[in-house]
Amino acid sequence: TVQTTGDAAALELSVDRSTIDADGADLAFVTVKVIDKNGLLVPRTHNSVKFSISGPGEIIATGNGDPTNHESFQAPQRKVFNGMALVIIRSQKGSAGEITLTAKSDGLKTSRTVITSSN
Repeated sequence: TVQTTGDAAALELSVDRSTIDADGADLAFVTVKVIDKNGLLVPRTHNSVKFSISGPGEIIATGNGDPTNHESFQAPQRKVFNGMALVIIRSQKGSAGEITLTAKSDGLKTSRTVITSSN
């Protein structure tokens, strides 16, 4: 089904798994979507999204799948491409706890997701 979306209203974060090992090598992949008030992906947006993280983890890369985009993969912000972006989070070795990723974009509702890092 194809549906016409409304204006961009919020960011939505979904993580590939909610728990990662606190070994300094385990990764979690977070998909970022720009959605309308009904939760539908708004594909023709190019919002810039700023990311921040707290807890025993770090952002090791951001991406959006746009082959013409030259932003650094290590930058803490990324423009969405077709309404989507990706954030890769790595655990910190020996540090267990909750890792909170926050995504903000001007004019859109902020979104957060929590990943548990465990020994």
